[in-house]
Amino acid sequence: MRKKLGGMPATVIAVIALFVALGGGYAIGAAFIGTGALKNQAVTNKKIKKRTIKANRVADDTLTGKQINEASLSIAQAPGVGTAQSIRQDTAAQVPGGSGATTVLTLQVPAGSYVLTSKAVLAKGGLQSQVQCFLSAAGDQDRSLEAVDATNNTTIVNLLVHTFASSGAVTLACDNPDPALLLVTNKVITATPVGAINSSTLP
Repeated sequence: MRKKLGGMPATVIAVIALFVALGGGYAIGAAFIGTGALKNQAVTNKKIKKRTIKANRVADDTLTGKQINEASLSIAQAPGVGTAQSIRQDTAAQVPGGSGATTVLTLQVPAGSYVLTSKAVLAKGGLQSQVQCFLSAAGDQDRSLEAVDATNNTTIVNLLVHTFASSGAVTLACDNPDPALLLVTNKVITATPVGAINSSTLP
């Protein structure tokens, strides 16, 4: 006759052994093994089934390179991803004599970080005077200065970087301190999206 183990019948021991063999041991282990029972870095790459970790199991800002689906990223998140915005007007905008900065062109852009450029041709009669043009995006601004008269029409260019937290406007404005009418033609504003901006201003 077989002996009983710890007072347990042999039949009961056999049932437990069968349960463990069929996978019940996993359920028993899961009830007792917690994260504190595992050593740091104990679970290696080979122990994880391929393509089983989903997005909700990954901490923010921890994946880089080819693990990223760039099509899922916004302009502000993905360098070089997005559509450049541009507006052009060749007809003349008039800035009356003695005017302060007067908006001559506006470009609407969605949220994101941009390199902003503008170009315009300045023409006027009368004596030579200094004309300023400003490319502005919210609190950021770039100023250019050119001498303009009847014999010295000129092209003026501005460059600026800015991050829009939400959709916003980029404006080009020019002043005219001289009494003669200023004509601003062939105006262009272009916004090229970038992933992020790191800008410094030197003294």
